Amino acid sequence: MLVFLVTGATGAGKSTLVHTLRDRGHRAISLDADPRLCAWTDAAGHRVESPAEPDAAWLSAHRWSWDPSRLDEIIAAGTGRLMWLCGYAANAAELAGRFDAVFILDIGVETMRHRLRHRAGGNDFGRTEATLGAAEIYFREFTAAWRDRDAVTVDAAGNPQEVTDRVLAAAARIAPDVVTGSGGEPLPR
Repeated sequence: MLVFLVTGATGAGKSTLVHTLRDRGHRAISLDADPRLCAWTDAAGHRVESPAEPDAAWLSAHRWSWDPSRLDEIIAAGTGRLMWLCGYAANAAELAGRFDAVFILDIGVETMRHRLRHRAGGNDFGRTEATLGAAEIYFREFTAAWRDRDAVTVDAAGNPQEVTDRVLAAAARIAPDVVTGSGGEPLPR
């Protein structure tokens, strides 16, 4: 089984991609939705509870992180020929060796700000000045962490169907015998 990670800055469209991939018949999991995997951690890597309204000082001392052993459990429980894992964590680049390929949903900081300010529901990170400021810091950290990694960058501007098409086309170049369109047909290279 191939395991593909799709990651990106806050607001890049990872959760939306999970839904569009599922709509097209793919096994896609939102990593951010797993409370055993994801948590705020302190500088020592210990789980902490986030305050209801974290301020800039708290956010600068904590990061959204994945538990490596839980990630391994999710991957081990996978079935089929391909599993898409979508999410963001400050320590994701350190865990990149667990994936057969990593795809980065690429957006600019202005697009991120706009998307965070205009989210329809769900995740409210980025709606307050403190969390928007943290999102901008995390954006720079994310970009630096992945700059020298062997990841495939995908333009995440545009509507969800276009972004999904781009991700699937990029994946088809890596694994043409596994990645297919919604009807099971091979995707064009």
